[in-house]
Amino acid sequence: MKEEIKKIEGIVNELVSNALHAKATDVQTHIVRDGSNTTITVKDNGIGMDDQTVKKIHRLLNQPNKVEFEDVYGGLSGNRLSSSGLHIVGMLVDEANVISQPGKGTEITVFRRKK
Repeated sequence: MKEEIKKIEGIVNELVSNALHAKATDVQTHIVRDGSNTTITVKDNGIGMDDQTVKKIHRLLNQPNKVEFEDVYGGLSGNRLSSSGLHIVGMLVDEANVISQPGKGTEITVFRRKK
């Protein structure tokens, strides 16, 4: 249980950090844990992304989950020393949705099932 919480914290830290780097002045985080499922939504009013960038981020966050690497990646997500944060988040989540508009902000929702 403690390791699962650490992974969820890392995911949230990375998504919030990205929102702040996008010059957001309002960042809303919503986390729902239901049994072994967790849904995390981070919405911001930052600079937003164009369609090409949204597609790139969507691909990063929806890569195949590699259970055998979860413990390693779980310790790196949200870590300021890791430069590939969204890639690591993508390894920890099962599905992600990305909505963004330039100048309006971004909303990212990720779904994780406890392994």
